[in-house]
Parts: sequence; structure tokens; C-alpha cells
Amino acid sequence: MLNILQFGEGNFLRAFAEDYINTANNIGLLDAEVTICQPRTNTRVINALKNQDCIYNVYKRGRLNGKVVDETVRINCVKKCIDTVLEYEMLKEAFVNTDVVISNTTEAGIVFDADDKLDNAPNVSFPAKITALLYNRYNHNSAPVLFLPVELIENNADELKKCILSYAMLWNLGEEFSNYVNSCSFCNTLVDRIVSGHTDGDTDKCSVNCEPYCSWIIQADDYCRRIFDITSLEGVVFADDIMPYRTRKVRILNGAHTMSVLAAHLCGFEIVRDMMQDELFGKYILAGLEEVKTTLNLDKSELDSYANSVLDRFNNPFIDHRLLDIALNSVSKFKARCLDSMLDYVSITGEAPNILCFGLAALCEFYLKSGKANDSADVISFFESTSSETVINDICSYYGIDNKLILDKTQMHFSNIQSLGIRRAVEEAVYVKAD
Repeated sequence: MLNILQFGEGNFLRAFAEDYINTANNIGLLDAEVTICQPRTNTRVINALKNQDCIYNVYKRGRLNGKVVDETVRINCVKKCIDTVLEYEMLKEAFVNTDVVISNTTEAGIVFDADDKLDNAPNVSFPAKITALLYNRYNHNSAPVLFLPVELIENNADELKKCILSYAMLWNLGEEFSNYVNSCSFCNTLVDRIVSGHTDGDTDKCSVNCEPYCSWIIQADDYCRRIFDITSLEGVVFADDIMPYRTRKVRILNGAHTMSVLAAHLCGFEIVRDMMQDELFGKYILAGLEEVKTTLNLDKSELDSYANSVLDRFNNPFIDHRLLDIALNSVSKFKARCLDSMLDYVSITGEAPNILCFGLAALCEFYLKSGKANDSADVISFFESTSSETVINDICSYYGIDNKLILDKTQMHFSNIQSLGIRRAVEEAVYVKAD
């Protein structure tokens, strides 16, 4: 029996980790039981799970491999829930006997707080909790443990380990304990699934809605590969380095959103699905994805498969994903998701990327004229201080772009938007690829 202790009771993990573990149990890959505890003090979900014997439904609704999926999965791999505060002694015992620790404490969860003390029970920060529990495990002579954090930060396991070792030093827990920490397996992960939450009125108080697409990339060491081998499940990859997959996700999935939603909103669309079902924007996104794929050093068939999954996800008939919600903080998103693709495309091809440059031109039009921009005060101030005549030069300077090919192509698209209108300018970009 593989004992898994999970810090995080929220919708995402219950529709993600538990779905994978449940499936692995059902087909004989694992014989695993999950114990869930909440990383903070809110016990609403923990108590609700206890009230229904830790059994609940996951509703998978969306498109996968070109087909509409609408199915219900009964999750029964969770055997116990522990109140981190009121049942701390029980949590200590569970931690001594666990094999795998999974966590999702949000991006702000893996932080070092020097004011947290060893004798705080439970500790305030998540890494401090883990350090105290791991020290107790060490004192019980239990074997090293596997950590699989899924927080959405780069090198999430490395960051957790760094915090634990910092607490070990702060609390003077000794060199032998630090060696014990180093003997544990800390595997960085990258996760992906849209989880839309609970449906009001469902008699199953713990049910969760999600898309059928799911991906779990794990930078697995030998111990992880031996005790947690679920690589035959769809979307699971054990990799020596997860950074290429992170780059793929940011540039293809997130980048496709950012290069398209502002232009689509300016054309009158409200949700992603309606944008996808428009023939013109369908071609626009396909062309943009081809530009992005040119910049990625991964197997072409793998990139094509991932890009197709993104198109399925954008076309989900069950989720009304508002364009303006995605448009939040688009200036910083464009820098993080699209800028490197633009620069790499020029370096590889000697040309400016047509659709990516149009996306930047549409961003300028949206911020200048739509009245719908939702961004930081300094970004809003930047666009208030520029004009249609100078905005392309100004935004390129803002991003540190000094490439004339990109500047000229973006300026051409922006001029088309001004003179032809947004819809006609998109047509020009898609059907009459500019020189």
C-alpha cells in the first residue's frame, strides 16, 4: 500500500491528483490511499469530505482529441481527512507513515518566514510545517519521503527544499537532519487542467467540474520512477528536465490566448469559444501557433499534438471563458508569454512573426481605445501618455525590443487597424501575409 499525504483540499487537487491516483488504482498501476489535510485553518472542505466518507464526483466536460466528453468519475481513493489544527497529533503520525507528500498551497505558499518557530504547532508557513513534521519523522527513523509539490512556481520542489533547509539551519536541527532532508526526493512538477469548481445545488457537496484534458510533467528521480510510476496514464510524463515543457505551455497555451483575445474582443466577441468558431480567427490562431512552434526545441509531432489539445480546450462547449477575464494585465502577460517567441522567431527565420506582431498591435489598440483595459496603474499611465502616432515605438521601447523587423511589422499592422478597421486588418494579416 502506497500512503499519500496531501496538503491541499481545494478544487484543483481533488480534480487533478485524486483523479490520476483513482485511475491508477482502478487499472492496477498503484495501490494507493490518500489522506488530505488543509494547509491553513479553514476546515469547510475537510468537514464536508468527512461528512460523505471522503467520496465525491469529478465531472469532466469539454473536448479531448476532437471529441466532446461529458463523464462522471467517482473518486474513492481518499481514505481520511485530517484537521491540521485540531488533529495535529494525528497529522504527525500520518506524516511518519506516508510515502508521498503532494501539496498545492498556491504560489504564495512556498515561502520562508524567519519568524516561524519550531514549537509553533502547527507552524504558520507551509514549509515550516513540513520541516517540523519531517524532523519528527526523522526522529522516528522513518525512510526518506517523496515530495511532489504542484504549486505554480518554477522549480517548486527545489524551492520547497530550499525553505526546509533554511528552517533546519534557523532552528539548529543539526547536520544529520539536513543530510536526511537531502536524502528525500524533491521532484519539480508542472501541472495543467482547467478546474471550474463546484456546481451550486449539487447534492454532492464536494463535487468538482473540470475539463477532460490533464497534464502532469514530473522531473522524476529514480525513487519517484520506482514507487509512483503512472506514466502510462494520459498526460503524465517523467522528464529529466521539465523546463522545455514549461516553455511549451507558456508559449503555446498561454501565448495563444494573449496573441488573440484582445483582437477578438475588438471584433465584438465575448468568449473564447465564439472566437474559435469564427473561421477567420480560427485561421489566425492556427497561423500564430505555427509561428510559436517554430521557436520550440521539442519533437514536432509532440508540439503538434499539444497545439491540437489547446485548440480543443479553447473550443470547450461547457465553459464560457470570457475574453476580458483573460485580458487582465495583458501587458505583463504579453512580455511573459509572447515576447521571447517573437525574438526567437526572428533569430531562427530572419523574419518578423506576422501574427505575433499583429497581437502586439491589437494590444496597443485595445489599451488606447477600448476603455476596457484592466491593468496596473503604471501601465494605464503609460498608455495615457502615448498616442496612436508613437505607441508602437513606445511599446517596443517599453519591452526593450530594438529589432527593426518586429517594429516595422507591428507598425504596419497597427496602421491597418487604424485605416481599415480591426476585422479587415485581421483579414489582411491572415490572408495577405505582408512583406
